[in-house]
Amino acid sequence: MNLNNHLSEVKTSKIRQFDAYCSQFKDVIKLTLGQPLFPTPSPVKAKAIEAIDKNITYYTPNIGAAETIDAVLKYCKEQLGLAYGKDEILMTVGSTEALTVTLRTLLNDGDEVLIPAPVYPGYEPLVKLYGGVVKYVDTAADNFELTPEAIKKQITPRTKCIIVTDPNNPTGVTMSRQNRDRLVDYLAETGIYVIADEVYNRIIYTGDYRSLGTYDKLRKRLIIVNSFSKSHSMTGWRIGFLLADQSMVQELMKSHQYYVTAACSVTQYALQAVNDVQTEKEVAVMVHDYRECRDYAYDFLVKLGFVMPKPEGAFYLFASAEKFGMDGDEFAKRLVEQQSVAIIPGSAFSDEYKKYVRLSYCVDLDLLKTALDRIKKFVESL
Repeated sequence: MNLNNHLSEVKTSKIRQFDAYCSQFKDVIKLTLGQPLFPTPSPVKAKAIEAIDKNITYYTPNIGAAETIDAVLKYCKEQLGLAYGKDEILMTVGSTEALTVTLRTLLNDGDEVLIPAPVYPGYEPLVKLYGGVVKYVDTAADNFELTPEAIKKQITPRTKCIIVTDPNNPTGVTMSRQNRDRLVDYLAETGIYVIADEVYNRIIYTGDYRSLGTYDKLRKRLIIVNSFSKSHSMTGWRIGFLLADQSMVQELMKSHQYYVTAACSVTQYALQAVNDVQTEKEVAVMVHDYRECRDYAYDFLVKLGFVMPKPEGAFYLFASAEKFGMDGDEFAKRLVEQQSVAIIPGSAFSDEYKKYVRLSYCVDLDLLKTALDRIKKFVESL
């Protein structure tokens, strides 16, 4: 077939491949995907039903419905400390579309994109599809925290931008205040664009978190990507947004309008309930339960001999399987075959991290305990 040349460089997600492989096993407990166990907050669901009943099923403006933009900007200010205007936001079909239009807008053939690793595997394919070159920035030596020193080893005159994921997937690490300040100072000096993927920034277990959008010195060259998929358990609703300087939003709009026209009208209408008191109560319950699962799983696995950073955000554990005499691929495969517990090999997040595995703990605590007991049986049998 005579297809786009860049497609030959793109592979199917290893996360999805391995998750599908694990589905064949009887009574399998999946700790594979970042799929929250909770229902979407009830006020949001009620607002969506209202939209359908009122026949609000037509195109919205490309940028987003005015009422939705007002609600999301209020949410950003009150919950995230971000002050952006109505001409500095774009409603998107999830954070994936936000990333897509951002990279489509920024990249020319041969431009380099710095990606701190280990990392969510969805970035690299998008960069390659648009002719960019991925350069990974290893963070393992700094306990998986991105530092200016690590970036300096990889940055070149061809570097167009960097993608900063905070909190990080797969490690759950967030930057310390001191290091974040140093990083912002350095990035402002370089003049490269900064794409801040902040989809997990409501799932935080430390008071030290701060969005990159609160730093004025980055504002002109910063694009913030976010969504409600993880924070509000809305993965299937496919709704997100990006924040950027007005002039950048106008450029991003050019790709957005031809890719999707606009985000779904019903989903946008539902977000008008995002600031409801009950919505926030339900989000708080989610974070409380994630913290409880994190604490239990982390303590349990450390006692078994796993080595990992304690997550300060998101809902993942990224643990080394090296002590057990095998890499992450073998560990994950044998675990699901012998104990019907599915986790993700670390190689899914870059080939340099084959000794690791990722465990997603956004599940019911009792189910998590059962899975961890099975993991214990597996490692004790080795």
